Amino acid sequence: MNQTNAPATTATSPYTAQSASTTPPEVSSMRLLGNQGLLRIEHKGAFYMLRATSKGGLILTK
Repeated sequence: MNQTNAPATTATSPYTAQSASTTPPEVSSMRLLGNQGLLRIEHKGAFYMLRATSKGGLILTK
């Protein structure tokens, strides 16, 4: 019997159907933000900016 361990997804949101044993992926903020300290994110047709602060925090704005 062949079973897959892929998380189930729905047509409306692929982020809602994760099992309790599934850990989310990890990505370094430096890898995402690069040298500019800034990342533009598209989500459901809207754009957001993720930026590093001078004190080492992160701010997400629409």
